[in-house]
Amino acid sequence: MTSGYEVLFAKEASKVIRKLDKVTAKRILQAIESLSVNPCHHPKTKLMKGYEGQFYRLKVGNWRIIYEVIEHQLLIVIIRIGPRGDVYKKTPK
Repeated sequence: MTSGYEVLFAKEASKVIRKLDKVTAKRILQAIESLSVNPCHHPKTKLMKGYEGQFYRLKVGNWRIIYEVIEHQLLIVIIRIGPRGDVYKKTPK
């Protein structure tokens, strides 16, 4: 990463990335890399309401990336990656 925030992947998110086709995986990884500059104010990011904790979602085509920002550690934790709709059902409320 080229900026201040470090990105960590939860086990489930890493597993999804490995199973994706190369083109989709590359698009998702590029989007995640762009978060490292300003993870809370990215144009395709939105703070999720009604969920436990401070989760954000990033849109990449029909895919959604659910992540948490830990400001005091300059850390972005990728919680879940999945198709639109499915990803929300599996995120803890």
